[in-house]
Amino acid sequence: MGSASNSIRAMRDNRNQQLPDGYSNVSVSYTEVEDQTPVQLRHNGAMPLVLVKDIWEPTEMVRFLITTNIVLFITALLILPQSVNTSFNLTYFLSPGVSVLHKLGASGTLPVFSEDRWWTLITANYLHGSLLHLLFNLSALRSVGKISIKIFAPSRFFLIYFLGGVAGMAASSLAGIPLTLGASGAICALIGSISYDDWRAHKGNLKMRIASIGVWVVFLAAIGLLLPNVNNWAHGVGFASGFFLGFCFWPRVTRGEKTLFRIAAIVCMLATIGTLIYGLLIS
Repeated sequence: MGSASNSIRAMRDNRNQQLPDGYSNVSVSYTEVEDQTPVQLRHNGAMPLVLVKDIWEPTEMVRFLITTNIVLFITALLILPQSVNTSFNLTYFLSPGVSVLHKLGASGTLPVFSEDRWWTLITANYLHGSLLHLLFNLSALRSVGKISIKIFAPSRFFLIYFLGGVAGMAASSLAGIPLTLGASGAICALIGSISYDDWRAHKGNLKMRIASIGVWVVFLAAIGLLLPNVNNWAHGVGFASGFFLGFCFWPRVTRGEKTLFRIAAIVCMLATIGTLIYGLLIS
């Protein structure tokens, strides 16, 4: 009897828990919460049958971006295995072939202006040139993303990531960088949005405002100077875009405005998925 009551109690506790070729000689330039609980489908009010994960839940949004980057990297390795760099140079270990990255959607002056592949301004933000490049960016995305998404909520967070990344790639193409890829332009946009939040928090204290931005600027500049093949255009424009978008998205929004942000984010999400699939189909 005691064990039966314990089992019933355990079931009740568990139920109440919150479930949580042309390009062979071209060098690649690297670009380094609206809370919503999971939806449970029930049958006649009984035990949950299916747990539906909502991509617009903060944890799932960051996980979606990380997973997408990983899947695209593995895909690039598998498309043409013989072109993968397997040298013991840590910087270039497991680098996909440049021709493969170009076909999948690397951006830059050549794809955008010579080939009219404007969609690469989106896809390039999900491609990486080596294992180290991928790990560095995903580590930064995981850390920075958790902060930014708490400030701006998932819809605005994704818009900052998407628009900042596109702006960084566009600036790189205009600046004459032949071929570029990587998530760090979008990540720098998230950093810029956090920096705006810091700037706003120190209202009335100019020194603290300058310091809050200066720390990030020095950090990004150091990365650009110390690491090889860093796309400083994507970093700088991404950061500036994120700061500006942070300003645009900061005010507490009404329910109607939240709906508009969600719609805009869904459109950008569909554009991302569509262009990534297109890149895979033509590769």
